[in-house]
Amino acid sequence: MNEKARKYVDLFRQVKIASAATVDEKGRPQSRIINVMIAADEGMYIVTSKGKPFYKQLIDTGRVALSAMCPDCQSLKFSGKVRQVDKQWVDRVFEANPGMNEVYPGKTRDALEAFLIYEGSGEWFDLLSYPINRETFAYNTEEEAAGFEITDDCIGCGLCLPVCPQKCIVKGQAYGIMKSHCLQCGACLAACPQGAIRRLHP
Repeated sequence: MNEKARKYVDLFRQVKIASAATVDEKGRPQSRIINVMIAADEGMYIVTSKGKPFYKQLIDTGRVALSAMCPDCQSLKFSGKVRQVDKQWVDRVFEANPGMNEVYPGKTRDALEAFLIYEGSGEWFDLLSYPINRETFAYNTEEEAAGFEITDDCIGCGLCLPVCPQKCIVKGQAYGIMKSHCLQCGACLAACPQGAIRRLHP
């Protein structure tokens, strides 16, 4: 895991409480609050009991999305792949999170299974600065491009400039967008008469 990704994985652990989203067997989104129990170079460890829908959805889909709010109002989001790991990781989770012993005392912890979020990509987003700041990160996969870009079809008319709330469009022979400051609101896309602005995946 690179240094940037480890910084944000550690931040998920520091925040600890996150919303975890999965999809059920009917394709409906499901969300619940979980704790990121361990942050490591190989990824983030979480636990759930075998009786919960969350467990079945993790097994069935192998995917999870996390979102969390940092103390200074920055947000974190992450989407990745999960796999069930050896039972020893449940014990490690209890060692790192001793408060778990009050919820699952003694052998009742045997109801739990541990999962490793072993790859994925995410974003840190700070709305309190001006211009806003965002940074993408990933581990064991490529960072996902998001937002918008201005293509070579740009004619330099400048109609995108006044509609950008963060003033993150840069003049040039073909204009550009400072993606780290972009709100991804789409106002520039709507204003461009040339169709020279396109949405990046996803």
